[in-house]
Amino acid sequence: MSTHLCVTVRWISDRFHGFIDGTEVLEWPPSPFRLFQALVAGAHRYGLDEAKRDALAWIERQRIAPDVLASPQPATGIIFDHWVPDNDDLQTHRRGSIRKFWPVLLEASPLVHYVWRIDPSDQPPLADLDDLTSTLSSLGWAADHAYAVVTLASVREIDAAILGPDRLSRFLPVGKTTFTNASLRVPKPGSVRDLERIHSANCTASKNQAERRRKKWPKVFDRVLYTSTERPIRRPTAVFKLLDANEDPYRYPHAKLVHIAGMVRHAAIERMKEDVPSWKIDKSANWLESFVCGHRGDAEQHQQLSYIPLPSIGHEHADAMIRNVMLIAPLGFERELDYVAERLNGEQLKPEKQIRSIGLNWSSPIPGAIFLNRITPPRRKFIDTCYLGTSNVWQTVTPVILDGHNKKSKSDKLEAIARETEKLIRKALLRAGIETPCEFNWQSLPFLKNCLSAHKYDRNGRHTGYHRPAHLKDLTAVHVRLAFRHPVPGPITIGAGRHCGFGVFAAGH
Repeated sequence: MSTHLCVTVRWISDRFHGFIDGTEVLEWPPSPFRLFQALVAGAHRYGLDEAKRDALAWIERQRIAPDVLASPQPATGIIFDHWVPDNDDLQTHRRGSIRKFWPVLLEASPLVHYVWRIDPSDQPPLADLDDLTSTLSSLGWAADHAYAVVTLASVREIDAAILGPDRLSRFLPVGKTTFTNASLRVPKPGSVRDLERIHSANCTASKNQAERRRKKWPKVFDRVLYTSTERPIRRPTAVFKLLDANEDPYRYPHAKLVHIAGMVRHAAIERMKEDVPSWKIDKSANWLESFVCGHRGDAEQHQQLSYIPLPSIGHEHADAMIRNVMLIAPLGFERELDYVAERLNGEQLKPEKQIRSIGLNWSSPIPGAIFLNRITPPRRKFIDTCYLGTSNVWQTVTPVILDGHNKKSKSDKLEAIARETEKLIRKALLRAGIETPCEFNWQSLPFLKNCLSAHKYDRNGRHTGYHRPAHLKDLTAVHVRLAFRHPVPGPITIGAGRHCGFGVFAAGH
C-alpha cells in the first residue's frame, strides 16, 4: 500500500482568519502556500539552519500539489470592521486603519491535513520536516494559534480521517490556473527566496512612512484549482449570441440544435488550423485533433471543448429557441478556452463542410447568415440563473443520451429496465466527472415547457424529437432530474452527447 507524507495542523482555538491576498474573500481551506509561509516564519524565528532549508526545499520541488483534508463548508462568524491603530512610534505619523474580521468557525473540526504523494526517487527528509513543523505557532493570522506534526500515512489511514468523527472533505488538485476563483496557492522552487526578499523589503520600508503603507505580496507561487465532492467548482465557459447580418438576434429551431453545435465546432477547427496558439505549436496536431475536434485517439486523459447550444428557457413564455451557444472547457483550461473564444468572436457559421463531418442527413442551406458575438451573460437572466447558477436540483433541458443500449422487449420486466437505465445514468455521471452524491429520477417527457420528448419516433413510426448525429442515432435517451446533497454549480452536461448539446441541465427549484 502506498505511503504519503501528511502534515497535520491543529488550531488551539476554534477560529481561523485568512483572506486571499489583496481581497476580502475567505481562503478555505487554508492553501498549501499559507502553510509554507507559516513554516518559513517559524523556521526563521527559531533559526533557519541547513536541515530546515532542506525540508523547505523538498516541499518546494514537489511537482504534484498536496491533497488537502479539511472541513467541507465550515460556518463563518459575523463580519465586522475593527479599528487598528497604526504601529508607529512617531505621534505625528500615527494614523489608524480599518481591518475587516470574518472568522471561520472550527468548532467541529479544528484541524487540516496536507497530504503529499511521495515520489520513490525523492524521499522526504522526515527528521528535518519534523524539526521544521515543530516551529509552527499559528496558521492564518497571528491570533490563530496552532501546532503541526508530520507523519507518514497510508491511503487507508487518510480515508479513515475523512470518514472519521471529524467528517473531513478531500480537496483534490486539478491543474494549474491563473484564476483566483476556486484555486489555492501552492509553493514552488524559489518561494523561500521570495518570502525572504519580501521580509527584508518590509523591514527596510518600516523606516519610511510612505513605503511602509504599500503592502508587498508574495509573487513566487503557483495557483492550482482544487475541487471536492462537497464543493465542486464551475467549469470555464464562453458564451456567444447568434446574430444575423443586421446584427439582430438570430433564432434557430430547438429540434435542430445539433446543427448549431456542429457549425460552431467547424468554425473553431478552421480558425485553429490558421492560428495555432504559440504555446501549442510543437503539439499543433494533437491540440487540433484532441482538444478542438474532440477526437479521443490514444490519449489516456482526453480533454476537449464542448459546443453547447442554449435553448431559451426560464420564463413562462420562453419558446426554447436557440439564440445563444456556449463553449465549455475542462477544469484548468481557461487559457485555451479564452484563446479559441477570442478568435471565434465575429465568425460566420458555415454549414456545408460541418454537415458532412458529423454525419448529419441535412443539406439545405440555413436561412440567412449567422454570426457569433461573444457576450458576458447578464446577471439574473436565464443563462446566468438556469445554466450557470448553483442549485441542489438540476433537470434536463435536452435529453441525456445514455452511453450504451437499453434494449426493450415485451418480455422485459419493468424492474430490469429500470435497473439498467439507472446503471447507465450513473455511468454517464461518472464519465462527466460528477462525483457529488445525488439522487435522480428519469422519464421520457421533458420537465420544461417547449422542450422535446426523448422519444425518436411517434406512435405512427414517424421521426420526432431532436435531430441527432449518426453516431448517437440508435442510443437510448431520457430526461433526468438530479437532486444533490450539496449545491452544485453549472454548467452540467452528461451523456454520450454532452459535447454537442445533449444532456444539458438547468437549475431547478
